[in-house]
Amino acid sequence: MEEYSKFQFKGFKIISSVIERNDNEPSKKISLGFAPKGFINKKDSNFQLHLGVKIEDENKSFSIEIKAVANYSFENKEGLDNLGKFFYVNAPALLFPYIRAYISTLTNLSGFEPINLPTLNMSGLGEDLKKNTTEL
Repeated sequence: MEEYSKFQFKGFKIISSVIERNDNEPSKKISLGFAPKGFINKKDSNFQLHLGVKIEDENKSFSIEIKAVANYSFENKEGLDNLGKFFYVNAPALLFPYIRAYISTLTNLSGFEPINLPTLNMSGLGEDLKKNTTEL
């Protein structure tokens, strides 16, 4: 019998993208910040992740802010509570590769040297996402 995931990634959209730069000398050292929010609709077995991402370099020569929305479905038999920490950690982890690719393409097409973000362990976002999740 085929086993399938208790929740599934259904797709994403970039809803906001801002890139600014000035004449300061760019630095190779960048900071990366995340602002996760979630919305659960138990009736429809859907979850929506709103993920804000901010990137800037040490010299403040550029700033990139992106807001993405990703949609997920989950099995409602056991309820989202039983998915627990696994869900809150993995929802951003499933979205992040798309954000990485978008940032690389955006910077490359904007005349920047492309910014290739490393693969990250997103487990630190799990608690923030859980705290910032609202049931609809």
